[in-house]
Amino acid sequence: MRRTLVLFTLASALAAPAFADDNRLVKAVSLKDLQAILVEEGHTINGTGYDGDVSVRATDTDGTGLIFNVIGTACGTEYSVDCLGISMQVRYDADGTETLERINEANLMWPATSVWYSPTGFDTEVPTIGVTRYVILDGGMTIRNVKDNLANLLAIAPQATDYVWAIGEYAPEGDVASDDGF
Repeated sequence: MRRTLVLFTLASALAAPAFADDNRLVKAVSLKDLQAILVEEGHTINGTGYDGDVSVRATDTDGTGLIFNVIGTACGTEYSVDCLGISMQVRYDADGTETLERINEANLMWPATSVWYSPTGFDTEVPTIGVTRYVILDGGMTIRNVKDNLANLLAIAPQATDYVWAIGEYAPEGDVASDDGF
């Protein structure tokens, strides 16, 4: 009986997601850890390695359809073979209507994230507007907190970029432009 119980427990542990316990404290993450976090939150993984060995590109399947990147940082140091930080990013192609003034204002309005502009972009050499949330795992962070940081980024990014492009609720008065073209 004891042998059966041990085998059942072992099989259950192997079948369970890597982070079934959201209260688990992590001080570093691997590529597999990032993938497990995204899958547990219901995101679709589009690929890995776009932004380095420990990076995942995924799509938010909660209605927004946002494509985002989760990138391990400070990896393979003297302190850990895994990554000691996580950069979470949503990137948009710039259209030329954005201004550095509005980008700076967005940074003040949503201080939990960093809104930035890159004239050379990343994957396509197209100028890019990005919204990033960076977390440092020094001392440890719960898996739930990592997931919450990502959820906050995915909620803030559309608002911040609507502000940068002055669309939707941030459109000038009398302007009927919105992010859906109507």
